[in-house]
Amino acid sequence: MAARQRRWVESFTFGAGALLVFALVVMVNYLSWKYYKRFDWTSEELYTLSEKSKNVVSALSEPIEAVIFMSPGEPLFDSVRELLTRYAAESENFSLRVVDPEKNLAEAQALVSKFGISHLDVIVLDRGDDRRVIESSDLADYDYSGLQVGLGPEMTGFKGEQVFTAAIVDLAESRKPKILFTVGHGELGLDDPSARGLTDLQALLGRDNFELEEWSPLSEPRIPQGTSVVVIAGPTAGFAPPEAETIADFVASGGRLLALLDPMIGASGDVAPSGLESLLSNYGVELGADIVIDPQNPIPFFGAETFFITDFGEHAVTEPLRQAEVPVIVPLAQSLRLAGKADQLGATVLLATSPEGWGESDLENLGAIAKGDDDVAGPVIVAVAIELNDRDFAEGQVDGAGDGLVESWVEGSVDEAVDGAVAEDEPEGTTVAHTGPSSIRLIVVGDADFVTNGQLRNVGNAEFAANTLNWLVERENLIAIPPKRPEQVRLNLSEAELRSVGILVFLVLPGLALVAGAAVYSRRRR
Repeated sequence: MAARQRRWVESFTFGAGALLVFALVVMVNYLSWKYYKRFDWTSEELYTLSEKSKNVVSALSEPIEAVIFMSPGEPLFDSVRELLTRYAAESENFSLRVVDPEKNLAEAQALVSKFGISHLDVIVLDRGDDRRVIESSDLADYDYSGLQVGLGPEMTGFKGEQVFTAAIVDLAESRKPKILFTVGHGELGLDDPSARGLTDLQALLGRDNFELEEWSPLSEPRIPQGTSVVVIAGPTAGFAPPEAETIADFVASGGRLLALLDPMIGASGDVAPSGLESLLSNYGVELGADIVIDPQNPIPFFGAETFFITDFGEHAVTEPLRQAEVPVIVPLAQSLRLAGKADQLGATVLLATSPEGWGESDLENLGAIAKGDDDVAGPVIVAVAIELNDRDFAEGQVDGAGDGLVESWVEGSVDEAVDGAVAEDEPEGTTVAHTGPSSIRLIVVGDADFVTNGQLRNVGNAEFAANTLNWLVERENLIAIPPKRPEQVRLNLSEAELRSVGILVFLVLPGLALVAGAAVYSRRRR
């Protein structure tokens, strides 16, 4: 009887224990499903989404599917899959599918036909009626300097989040901002594949879902409807007054302007006027008749006029560059100066030289460059952004900024049939009852060479160029995500340290094992 009771108690105890273990497993699985959490143990947080990306994905109203066409052996496969998994965890409207072209050939071929892609090793973001195809080569920056000594390329920056979030925004917005590049003044050409052309910039902006066209102010006196930004890229001849007035009216009526202005040095050694001086001065920006020099930040094997910039202003355009500690290389620039009440006109310095830089005004003796009393003292401004909101007029914050600005705003509004006007005899300080564009935005850079094919791929040039356009069209969510530097974990040992490790691994540890074995054997023999 006692034996039977003991077996019954043991069986009950075992059954209760098994039931408790089962209940514990179910509870842990339920809690892990309900309170799902992923961790990122990388030092640079490569797979941690920014708040911008989380907000973009969480706000999706239509489903988007990400399809990875990559073999698991590809270098970026794990990083891409892990990052897109983070996106999928943020929203039910974002899903992920991985297609291995080697193992699932039939499925891969069907999707290739569906999406119309010509090759694999891509990522497709599909919304059903629209899609974005992303090349894996666009997801990272590489350093190829090691190829000269037989080493492979080294990844210096992972841009996955930046690229994927931009594509998601494009699909969600279903719109393409239209950018016009002026022609007819010797500007850099969009279709020019040479080192002085802009084909690389055209590809870069195309990936950001911009629509690029050329526009001649002389042959087409009015800017086409639907234009978001006018870009003036490196003119070598001045703009006529009617052309400048057309662009001024466009900006005053809410259009956006990106002016990339190289110094136009004439045969006499003087800097020729661009014809845009009056337009820019209305917004507190003056062009310098000089060439910027910065001996503190030179580029090896290049002239003194080529330097890099790491002094960034506090602005959405330059904040990612500051965070990533990525410089912008400027091959040839003229100085900019903020005049009048530029601070009241929302002026922010984007790029500036070090305090040791200056604006060289003696252009006839560039072979013997030296800082003179007549030169612009550093730090020299190279790029500036202007943002003037409608409320600034309504609150009278720019009432004394200059008649030219007020007239430009009003005339532009009238030309576009927008309400609001200021009488000519109104005293200074009159506010504008403006109901047209919500803000004026323009960026002026004293250099255009940094966006050419020969310079765009240098360090932060491409990011700065893309950020300027995205800010001008109010896509701040695409410029707040800097590239992330991947972890480069290395163990560098000297010859003496390698010798010590060899002795430890091949002599000391095996010797200790032999001694321990001998001691155990001796003890058992006793």
